[in-house]
Amino acid sequence: MEERNIPFEKTIPGVYEKYLGPYLYEPYAVYVTSRIKGYPKKVLEIGVGSGRLTNHLSKKMGTQAMINAIDINPNMLEIAKEKVKASNVEFLVADAQSLPFPDHSFDCVICQFSFMFLPDKQKGFNEAWRVLKPGGQFIFLTWDKAENNITLHISQQTILEFLKTEPPAYFGKAYAAMNNPDELMEYTKNAGFENASIEKITLIGQSPTAMDAAIGFVEGNSIIKEILREGPELLKTIKTTITARIHEQVSKDPISSELKAWLGEAFK
Repeated sequence: MEERNIPFEKTIPGVYEKYLGPYLYEPYAVYVTSRIKGYPKKVLEIGVGSGRLTNHLSKKMGTQAMINAIDINPNMLEIAKEKVKASNVEFLVADAQSLPFPDHSFDCVICQFSFMFLPDKQKGFNEAWRVLKPGGQFIFLTWDKAENNITLHISQQTILEFLKTEPPAYFGKAYAAMNNPDELMEYTKNAGFENASIEKITLIGQSPTAMDAAIGFVEGNSIIKEILREGPELLKTIKTTITARIHEQVSKDPISSELKAWLGEAFK
């Protein structure tokens, strides 16, 4: 199965947004918005997911700017549309590897935690270069190694421990598929960017409870289908075990943990 074809039923994106959105993605959405230079008039956000970053971009840009927000997953876009009610945002189902925009269309191109899921990652970078105007800013984020994001690592290892059948090929790999800064720089330069930098960004994620995080990691992920095939009791066992291990290894409720990601920035 190609990574881009990971099945997302309509219920999964809602759980993903409710439990993981505030914890994993909101801190980086705020940070990335602060990194935008100047006042771009046209912005492209690639892989908007549930719209966390889109929401902040629409407020920062104001009505004087237009934001094109794309994602290949229509169910995710529906969640984003519910979250972001702004006249300066246009949502579109589109593939990051083949963007439906002319060359030199945007002043700023941003991709937060989506390039990892592309079958051809270089195409994603190449397309970002193509649609960016000369002098435009390109920002992207990818997660660091799973073991450096402790609650994610605990959740993945627990699921693998209890799941009796072999998990799908996508599980546990895509999130941390781009954690090597040298490789990230290579993708960036191969696309045509010369003025580029890669840096590790550590922020703090907060969740009201460890169970909230467990629900997000398990039920906000397509792996839940594999778990439920073995029975609802396994789902309960996995979530309870993840919760206990987060309490033991991270903190008691409310949960506060370091999040680590790589941020690339380049100018055309």
